[in-house]
Amino acid sequence: MYDYLIIGNGICGLSAAEEIRKNDDKGSILILTDENGHTYWRTRLSELIAKDYTDEEILVKKETWYGERKIEVKLNTHAEKIDKENKKVISKDGEEFEYGKLLIATGSRAFVPPIKNADAKGVFAIRSSEDLKNFKAYLANKKKLIIIGGGILGLEAANSISQLGIEITIVEAFDYLLARQLDKDLSQKLEKALNDMGMKTLTGKFSEEILVKDGAVCGLKLTDGTELEADAIMIQAGIRANIDIAKNSGLATDRGILVGENLQVENEDIYAAGDVAQIGNFSIGLWTASMEMGKIAGANMTGDNKLYEKPKPFSTLMLGDIKLFSAGQNAGDGIEEVKKEDGEKIYKLFKNSDKFVGGILWGDIKYQMDVKKIVFEGIDPKETKLGGEIFGL
Repeated sequence: MYDYLIIGNGICGLSAAEEIRKNDDKGSILILTDENGHTYWRTRLSELIAKDYTDEEILVKKETWYGERKIEVKLNTHAEKIDKENKKVISKDGEEFEYGKLLIATGSRAFVPPIKNADAKGVFAIRSSEDLKNFKAYLANKKKLIIIGGGILGLEAANSISQLGIEITIVEAFDYLLARQLDKDLSQKLEKALNDMGMKTLTGKFSEEILVKDGAVCGLKLTDGTELEADAIMIQAGIRANIDIAKNSGLATDRGILVGENLQVENEDIYAAGDVAQIGNFSIGLWTASMEMGKIAGANMTGDNKLYEKPKPFSTLMLGDIKLFSAGQNAGDGIEEVKKEDGEKIYKLFKNSDKFVGGILWGDIKYQMDVKKIVFEGIDPKETKLGGEIFGL
């Protein structure tokens, strides 16, 4: 019997194990994972498309770290079902693992929209280091790639792949790129910058069918009838939580596994955290949020009662000469824009009546902490360097 059993070895599961060990130096800890290696920097996958690397280089913690802390890890093990009454986890192979406290940190998988032939050879949705290796191997000698999805991950991947000399076309369903992070004005500026870097962009376009020839991808047909040529297609259309184990075990689920703010499931000795957890109607798929949730779940499994606070939305994108930072809201009824330009640098704050609700920095992102304070903490812009040095308040 393990005092603490963790399913999933992403950053959430690892953070939980680390926190448990800080609070309990004696209890036995086991991490079960589908992966064939230890926790790695998933956030670096896009950047690694254009680089050679070893598995060892991308590990968050070296193998010795686990041994020193007596944290046991069982790789290549798919946990399929939880027997709540007998406090056991049953693997796909029928192995049983008894637990005192259990954390489900199974993360998420890439979402593939219902496009015809989405399962064809040459279509990739990258979510793991294994996906990345298969993608890199397939790209060798390829000339043209289409990326479906113009979010931050799609753009980071596009930038990496373009460094390999491959022709890139980005297809985005929204009317403009990064619609959640940018206003239309700066999105068009971003699109022009990407085009100047040699990447093609098509916005407001929906994919209908992946075209196949001789069993492999040869292009993409859009709903407006346009046909684009491609040797490979990458889909970056968001994520879906891995909730199968919860469904198989009679736990309450929606988009994710339903938990309270303390990340506990239905007053059981079971917790869920990271991409797979849903608090009320809220779920999030961010590395930083998963790390924070893992720490809170780990602390609570050892007897604490910490609550997870919904994070404030902000984003950073750095591609070549493109540098931008965005926080909060930049569109909607009653929102006014306050703007300053300094050559290529643009600074924007967004107001709703007398409250600042959003901000975007373009070309100079050193004031991002000021933007967060103004937008998330309600600090008067006059009390910040951004307000004084840029807006002259």
